[in-house]
Amino acid sequence: MPELESSINLISFWITIYTWGAAGALLLFLFFIAQFYEKKSGQRAYYPAFLVSIVLFAVAAYFYAPLAPAITGNFWGDLARFAGGVMVIIFGLLLFKLMMGGRA
Repeated sequence: MPELESSINLISFWITIYTWGAAGALLLFLFFIAQFYEKKSGQRAYYPAFLVSIVLFAVAAYFYAPLAPAITGNFWGDLARFAGGVMVIIFGLLLFKLMMGGRA
């Protein structure tokens, strides 16, 4: 938890938690969509990758919430955010391609 001496740090802390929670909820929707698509179509959609990206973004939020209002500078937080973003891009595009009629 951030130091309570600065109200802007406390506000930034809660905004960071809220923002990453909202991003995690959206990724959870992608997880459920991919899971549903895999079960109905029989094509592999790699839906567990979305859970891994949610965990990576949660790790990044864990590292950055106490450092609020900083958004860069923590190596492990940046690495987790980068890895989660790359996974979302790769598997999101894969899911898009599968659902739009292509084969992966």
